Amino acid sequence: MKKLSIFLFAAFLIFLLPKEIKANNPGYMQGYFYSNLTPYGTWISLDFGVYAWRPTIISRTWSPYRMGRWIWTDYGWYWDSYEPFGYIVYHYGRWHYDDYYGWIWIPDYEWAPAWVEWRYDDDYIGWAPLPPYAVFRVSVGIVYTYSYFIPVAHWHFVSFKHFCNPYVYNYYIPERSKYRVYSNTKYRNEYSYSGGRIRNEGVEFDFVRKRSGDNIRKRDLVITDDPRSFENSRKRDRDQITVFVADRERIIQDRESIRNADIVRNDRKTSLDLSRVELGDIRSRDEQIKNQERENITNREVRRDREISREVIQERNEEGRDSEQRNNNQTRDERRNVIIQEQKRSESRDNEINRERERIQINNDRSNQREQNRRNDSWINSNNDHRSSRNIEERRIEQNNNQRNDNREIRNQQRNENSRNERNREDVNQDRRQNTDQRQRSR
Repeated sequence: MKKLSIFLFAAFLIFLLPKEIKANNPGYMQGYFYSNLTPYGTWISLDFGVYAWRPTIISRTWSPYRMGRWIWTDYGWYWDSYEPFGYIVYHYGRWHYDDYYGWIWIPDYEWAPAWVEWRYDDDYIGWAPLPPYAVFRVSVGIVYTYSYFIPVAHWHFVSFKHFCNPYVYNYYIPERSKYRVYSNTKYRNEYSYSGGRIRNEGVEFDFVRKRSGDNIRKRDLVITDDPRSFENSRKRDRDQITVFVADRERIIQDRESIRNADIVRNDRKTSLDLSRVELGDIRSRDEQIKNQERENITNREVRRDREISREVIQERNEEGRDSEQRNNNQTRDERRNVIIQEQKRSESRDNEINRERERIQINNDRSNQREQNRRNDSWINSNNDHRSSRNIEERRIEQNNNQRNDNREIRNQQRNENSRNERNREDVNQDRRQNTDQRQRSR
C-alpha cells in the first residue's frame, strides 16, 4: 500500500511539472509571440491570417505603458515593464483600442525601447502607445499611413519630478485634468536608427533632467536572444538591465506556432482599418495576396492556353484541311482577343495597385512635409525670441548710457556752481581785507 501511494504521488508530480515549466519558461514552447503570450491573454482572429492578442485585464483602468518605469539608456527612453508579458508587447508591435474587444496588441518584428508618442511642456510630460497606423522608416522615423490622432484618454501625464520614479503609476494626473494638460503640451516624436537598433529619443534628456531636478543616471542594456538566459537574469540591479531582443528570422519562422494556440473567431468586425496597417503578418499577408493574384492570373492564362490548344487539335481532327484552317484562324483570333482582354485587365489591376502605392507615398511625403514645417516654425519662433531679447538688452544698455551722461552733466554743473561760489567768497574776503587796511591807515 505504501509503495502504491509513492507511485501515485510521483505520477501526479510528473503530470504537473510540464505545465508549470510551460507557464514560467518562455523558451520551453516554440514561438516567441504566440506561445509566450497565451498564458496572459487571448489570441483573436481579425481577418484571414491576421491575429491580435488581447490581455486578460482584471482592472477597469488598465492600459498599455501604465505599470512600469522609464529608464535612460544608450537607445533612448526604455520602458521597463513590471508585467510578465511586458518584455514583448511594449517593445514589439503596436496597441489599438477596439470598440468591441478593448485593448488589443498587433505583432510586429521590429524591437524598440518603447513604441510611444510624447507630449510635454515646462511642468508635465506624457506618453501614449503608438497605434498600428504608425510605421518606422529609417530615413524619417515614425510616419502614419493616414491622418490619425491618439485619443486624450489613452495618455499618461505626470510632473517631471515623478517621471523617473520607480512607482510612477502612483502619480498619474486624474482623468478630469488630462484635457487641460493635453491642450497645454506640445507634440514630440524623435525616433532614429543607430548601431543596428531603433532609438527612442523622446523628450530631450537634458531637458528632463533639468525640469525634474534629479540626477538621472544612464543604465546599460544587456541584450540577449535566449529566452532562458533572459528569464534567469530578469532581476533589476543598479547598473544594468537585461532585455530580450529576438532574432527577426526566428520570429518569422515561429509564426506558424499560432496554429497550435486557441484562436477566438467570430463574425464581429474590428474597428481597426487593416488596409491602413503595414505591420508584421498584415504586411506579409498583403504581399501574399498580391503574389497570389499574380499567380492566379498566370494560372488562368496557362489553363486558357491549354484549352485553346486542345480545342484546336479537336477541330483539326473533325474537319477537313480547308475548313480546319479557317476555323483555326478564327479560333486563334478569338482566343487572342480573349488573351489580350485578360492582359488589359491584368494591367489595369497592376495600375490600380501602383496608384494606391503612389497615394500612400504622397500621404507619407505630406506628413513629412508637415513635420518639417512644424520644425521650421519652431526654429523661427526661437530666433524671433532671441532677437527680441537682444533688442531689449540693447535698449537697456542705451538707457543706462543716457542715465550716466545725465549724471555726468549734473556733476559738472555742480562743480561749476561750486567754483563760482568759491570765487565769490574770495572776492568778498578780498573786499573785507581792503576795507580793513583802509581803516587802519586812516587811523
